[in-house]
Amino acid sequence: MGMRWLWLLTLTGLFGPSAPQVTARIEAHPPAPTTQHQLLLSCEVSGAPSPQQFLWEKEGSPEPLQKGPDNILLIRSFNETHCGTYFCTATTSQGSVVATYNLQINDLFTHVLVFPQKTNDSYVLVKATPEQPLQNFSVCLRSYTDLTWPYSLFSYATKAQDSDIALIKRRPGEYQVYVGGKSVSFPVPEETPMESQHVCATWESSTGIVGFWVNGKARPRKGTQKGYTVSNEAVIVLGQKQDSRTGSFDASQSFTGEMGDVYMWDSGLSSRDVTAAMYNSPLKTPIFGWRNFPYETAGEVYLKP
Repeated sequence: MGMRWLWLLTLTGLFGPSAPQVTARIEAHPPAPTTQHQLLLSCEVSGAPSPQQFLWEKEGSPEPLQKGPDNILLIRSFNETHCGTYFCTATTSQGSVVATYNLQINDLFTHVLVFPQKTNDSYVLVKATPEQPLQNFSVCLRSYTDLTWPYSLFSYATKAQDSDIALIKRRPGEYQVYVGGKSVSFPVPEETPMESQHVCATWESSTGIVGFWVNGKARPRKGTQKGYTVSNEAVIVLGQKQDSRTGSFDASQSFTGEMGDVYMWDSGLSSRDVTAAMYNSPLKTPIFGWRNFPYETAGEVYLKP
């Protein structure tokens, strides 16, 4: 199964035979926006003098959305009504070039990812990464499993560290949070049979403090890697622990069960933020979020209601 939502780019332009090739593209910031948060679309032009004008249009809208020297289209509170095909026409002294962007939302909050069996080749690849290196981060997700062996929920690997960020369930009643290859452990109450667990982990470089919540309840804070910076050039995988950045997996650490409500931020969270994330209504704009989750699956992983 491939990615459930898709950003599409098609580039066209009319220029004389001797003119340099001019291209345009539309970029989204953040690349995986979440409903009710700000979305910024930028029209980037290369191979031409600076554009003098940008015309923003949306398919089906009778009037232009915006016209002028600004290459930025700002959507202050993104929601389903903003989905559709957008056009940016950039005009230069050599002519015009058009970038097309198909914006779709995949509302996953009523669905979960199902990992039905232990394997070394079934995982979810997250198709979004931070735009800048991280001085702070937060990760939240919900899992439902009866596993007793160690398993990986969230694995963020970079060139420097296989476990630059990782969330591991070491054994029943204990989670480990990795930052820059070093970990801290959090004992937690034993799960009630047949109930899911929602967990959030946060870290800040200035103090090295790691926070951890289980079902909205904070555990005593710990610390590691004060002053460290997490690279933004990462591969993010759910359900397997990466042993190298190219993706070498060990079936004995694979996740089996259900997972959902996955979010990542480039900032810390308060207890109020954690509670909001539990109900899929984050108060802060995430790097990526569950309501429009940029992912693809490999092996036996299925999206189910």
